Amino acid sequence: MSIRLRVRELFEQQAWTLGKFQRVLGLSMSTARRVWYSTSDGREDGPPLKQVSLDVLEKIADRLAIAPGDLLEKAADRPAAERPASSPQ
Repeated sequence: MSIRLRVRELFEQQAWTLGKFQRVLGLSMSTARRVWYSTSDGREDGPPLKQVSLDVLEKIADRLAIAPGDLLEKAADRPAAERPASSPQ
């Protein structure tokens, strides 16, 4: 099991796009993409996000008027066959 952010789900319920989320919250696009997709590389199918600052979580939770913990959920890990292959750097 891993923990994932529910940011995209919660903001899409309010008809927000990634671009609006990034602009209104004043986040860099790379940070916005990482938390929106809950991935460490900001790609929709990227590896799970492992770190995010508490300041960012607080900013997002305040905007939604929820507790920061409500942004998190346990998610089943994807089987290795479903994970994207690592691309060479």
